[in-house]
Amino acid sequence: MKIDLFDNIDDALENVPTSRRDALRTAGRFSAGAALAAIPFFGMAKNVLASNYGFDPANDVDILNYALTLEYLESAFYRLGLDAGVIESADRPLFEQISADEDAHVAFLASAIQQAGGTPVEFEDDAFDFTGGDGSGEGPFDPFGDYPTFLTLSQAFEDTGVRAYKGQAAAIMSPAYLTAALQIHSVEARHAAAVRRIRGNQGWIPNDQPGAIDAIQPVYAGEDNVTQGGVNLASALSGYTVEDITEAFDETLTMDDVLAIAGPFIDG
Repeated sequence: MKIDLFDNIDDALENVPTSRRDALRTAGRFSAGAALAAIPFFGMAKNVLASNYGFDPANDVDILNYALTLEYLESAFYRLGLDAGVIESADRPLFEQISADEDAHVAFLASAIQQAGGTPVEFEDDAFDFTGGDGSGEGPFDPFGDYPTFLTLSQAFEDTGVRAYKGQAAAIMSPAYLTAALQIHSVEARHAAAVRRIRGNQGWIPNDQPGAIDAIQPVYAGEDNVTQGGVNLASALSGYTVEDITEAFDETLTMDDVLAIAGPFIDG
């Protein structure tokens, strides 16, 4: 199954305000780290999938199902945000395209899993609690009633995905599945850069996140690391600041790290 994800998003951006369009089209130039990351949230619903479906993340189909879980979460988040009318009119075309992309990713991954002989997971919108209340609906967030909160959670979901891949990429054994994962990630990375720009942040993950809600700070834990491949780059490289080095790489998140971040948004 082939989806030309790049053409889809670029064609639709003609009606997006210039600053938003440019942010998406040039996101790949903002950070060396962006090229090293890929499909989001492999470990996001570890407890949900293990208890409800008996999955052990030991093969490609299970990894794709973890990824599919995130795509369901993001698809629901953007669809509900659009339905709620919380998105400012200038930004609505961008989020309409992001929403369409997430729907396409759900279909893409589900088809890939079926073609591999697996059974794709399925989630309805009410499987997610975007207040962060573990299904209670009484968590600290109000993303569909407050636009800045909607943007903050959007950024948190996208940025966590970028970091989560580096903790699980080596587990993907099939080149075909890795290609599919990277294709989807490339679009997700554009989403992340665009949302950060809307919030007044730079297009890549810096050491701090101006205006971030305290509850999502774990998304950025460890981003001050300067050691890559066992080499302290702050000492080994000249002409680069510590900030340059830390912002050039996306650090890993383990499954447990991601679960701690995303778990409150999954009902049950």
